[in-house]
Amino acid sequence: MEPAPNSVQPLPLQPIWPAFFVFLLLSDCLVLLTCLVGFCESALAPSPAAPAPQAQNQVQAASSTAKDAITAQTASTTRSATTTGFIIPKGPEAKHVPLPAEVRGFYWTGWTAGSKRVDELLAYAVASHLNTIVIDMKIDDGTLSFKPRDPQLGKYAPKYPAIRDLDALLDRLREKGLYRIARIFIMRDEAFGTLNPDAALRNADGSLWRDKKGTPWLDPAAPQVADYAIELAREAYARGFDEVQFDYLRFPSDGHLSAIKYPVYDGKLPMARVMRELFKKIGGDLRQDNIPVSFDLFGLVCCAVDDLGIGQRLSDAYPFADAVSPMMYPSHYADGFQGFAKPADHPYEVVKQSLDQALAKLKADDPQIDMVQARKKMRPWIQDFNIGAAYDADKIQAQIKAVRDAGASGWLIWNARNVYTPARYLK
Repeated sequence: MEPAPNSVQPLPLQPIWPAFFVFLLLSDCLVLLTCLVGFCESALAPSPAAPAPQAQNQVQAASSTAKDAITAQTASTTRSATTTGFIIPKGPEAKHVPLPAEVRGFYWTGWTAGSKRVDELLAYAVASHLNTIVIDMKIDDGTLSFKPRDPQLGKYAPKYPAIRDLDALLDRLREKGLYRIARIFIMRDEAFGTLNPDAALRNADGSLWRDKKGTPWLDPAAPQVADYAIELAREAYARGFDEVQFDYLRFPSDGHLSAIKYPVYDGKLPMARVMRELFKKIGGDLRQDNIPVSFDLFGLVCCAVDDLGIGQRLSDAYPFADAVSPMMYPSHYADGFQGFAKPADHPYEVVKQSLDQALAKLKADDPQIDMVQARKKMRPWIQDFNIGAAYDADKIQAQIKAVRDAGASGWLIWNARNVYTPARYLK
């Protein structure tokens, strides 16, 4: 098929995959480092969650009494039952912030959201005209970053979560007029895999299969994986988040892949078909509840001619989302991508051409698609970290200009350590 105007035909992808996955692994390592730093900060900071040794008995007794009181109250409270067996006790009705005309967002880990850095980053957001914050609902090992109301979700939360008071945080962000997105990564989840071994990938000897970082993965075909994601999203929205964003909706890309034993997936259906059903289940159920949904995807889905070997295709996620966020970090593309010797040195061109190709692919897959709506659904992640090149304000602003020139609805800035380069975000 002829390429759309102002777009570039996809290049063969085989040489691009390995470098892309290496860069992805490096980014994951930065997230893990951030979590460790956050953990140390949380552990060292004075907090009621770390009582003096002589007060342990009194604290434990008080906690037990409080738990009994909560249990009793929950039992007598009207609850919203779900088809998945999860039950979410009704709390105060959340007040939601409308979707901005242009999303200008940045990312916080759960540890950051529960730390003293909130003051600094909130002031930065207001002063620089950012209007959206994406916050992790899990820490790196899959345990929840907050205390859920749903008692069945509680088993995935630590005793002292990273975000001590989620409701107070969300109220504070709402008072500043910030749109709040809950980020939930799905397949890479040690906490869920450990407690639900029938949904976790395994080795031939029955042990949990792990990727190169040592993290267990879940089976995309296991129905309880989708159920858990949906109920966690409902909890997040009920608490006050304005949208739920899902990441790691894919098959694994690194590690000893040939050793994987899937508990449910039988290998007969194409991976892309399995993932389409998962996008449909999660997006369909939540949007039926009027909960806005977005999906994070590899940036290469914008130009790929297949599912990248992980089951991800743009056309499979698009119909079931309110927004799609390809990770368009220029540094994550191999040398030679789109004809650029070093893509990281061409932030505008890489982002603009990728978005143009994404829209052309959607049009090719569905000639009747509303292209105005398609452009509005595109909301990429862009780069603010020094991999491939030093990313200064000019490179960040070049990416933002590319997003606007492509007609997308906004952008989200990624830095794994949540340390952001001052830049001009408004037009």
